[in-house]
Amino acid sequence: MNQAHNIYMENPLVMVWLPVIVLLVTLSVWGYSLVDFSRTDESEMRTFPKEVWLLILVLGSFLGAVMWIAAGRPQRH
Repeated sequence: MNQAHNIYMENPLVMVWLPVIVLLVTLSVWGYSLVDFSRTDESEMRTFPKEVWLLILVLGSFLGAVMWIAAGRPQRH
């Protein structure tokens, strides 16, 4: 087990690029949600008013973005 752990920890792909990729995906989802939120009319939003969604998105970052996609944005047909 210790040898396998060392292989992963010494691999530059895991040590450097994996966190970078995770960060980029997280920021992309959050950015998409902020843009989608800003383009959505308040009358089409589900569950909460626009002010509450703004707080959830800004303070909740990635989790807020996932909540927006799952429960806030209008259902597209």
